[in-house]
Amino acid sequence: MLQPIAGVLASAAVQQSIDESDPLGRNPDVNKLDALFDALPTRLLVVDANGTLIAANAAAIEEIGKPREDLIGTCLWDLMPPNRASHLRLLFKQVLGSGAPVCLVQRTGERWNEVTLLPLLEDPSPAIAICSQDITRQVVAEENAKLLTLKLVQAQEDERRRISQDLHDDIGHRMTALLLQLRSIERDLAAGRMNIHGQVRDAIRTVQATMRQVRQVFYHLRPPSLDTVPLPCALDGFCQAFAQQTGLHVDFSSEECLPFVPDQHATALYRLVQEALNNIVKHSNATSAWVNLDFCEGEISLSIEDNGEGFDPQRCVWGMGLSGVRDRLSLLGGTLEVETAPGRGTRLLGSLPLIAQVGY
Repeated sequence: MLQPIAGVLASAAVQQSIDESDPLGRNPDVNKLDALFDALPTRLLVVDANGTLIAANAAAIEEIGKPREDLIGTCLWDLMPPNRASHLRLLFKQVLGSGAPVCLVQRTGERWNEVTLLPLLEDPSPAIAICSQDITRQVVAEENAKLLTLKLVQAQEDERRRISQDLHDDIGHRMTALLLQLRSIERDLAAGRMNIHGQVRDAIRTVQATMRQVRQVFYHLRPPSLDTVPLPCALDGFCQAFAQQTGLHVDFSSEECLPFVPDQHATALYRLVQEALNNIVKHSNATSAWVNLDFCEGEISLSIEDNGEGFDPQRCVWGMGLSGVRDRLSLLGGTLEVETAPGRGTRLLGSLPLIAQVGY
């Protein structure tokens, strides 16, 4: 966005350097453009075809660390390492020969710069404007996003491995038991023994238990309620079912007028409740848990609190499940915080930015 502006202002700076040698020919409009050139936040240098500095704005002067009067007229190659100077000379020839700008990214220590070479061929003598912009924050953000994506992929692979293990250990064993029961029934029938009602009932119970286990696996993969009802209703239903299965008292509450929650956000928050309640049952020795869904100032937040033992957060390592949930929230621009202490229970708070739309 700044490149066209930088090109115009650089041309003005070149014109000023020409006008300074001829005071009678100085254009007042150039003074205005020169002020803008100096105020431009992008570091901007103008050099001739030989690499001699013609102009530099305030940002570039501050970066180099030398007074303007000491910079103008010096050779750019003397201000940089030899290998970088050689590379820049080649780029200068390319820009002046083709008349097209060249953009590159350079790393200096921990900082990243986007450097653009703009040809100024309309001036009496060819010149090049060098625009340099610090993009460190952008590069770091992109690297963090890649890292989060990789971690989320790993979490998905770990989840697939867990589901595969569940299918093998539980459903696989049940199906093996059913096969043995059916073969026993087959042998009894072949031998003319007709009193097999008890065996048939056992086989039916095995099938029913297997069906329940399969439903639980499917439910964990993708809760059907998320596709049919709003998030508060889905969470309320899950909390009630979880309380019945585990004996943990779970109290769910939600703000009445919540905005529409997109599918990815709803899934992330649902997974947070699943993981948090499972951890409460496994590790906290709690008797009660409280789940609250709220919306305030553009953020939807979900808190899960228990009256369990708590722990020392400085000595705790995040488990695979919660790490995956945290990474999923991070990819959506959200956060996950843990508040706990030994003997004081635990509170998880997940927040996601959300644009308020039509309420449920």
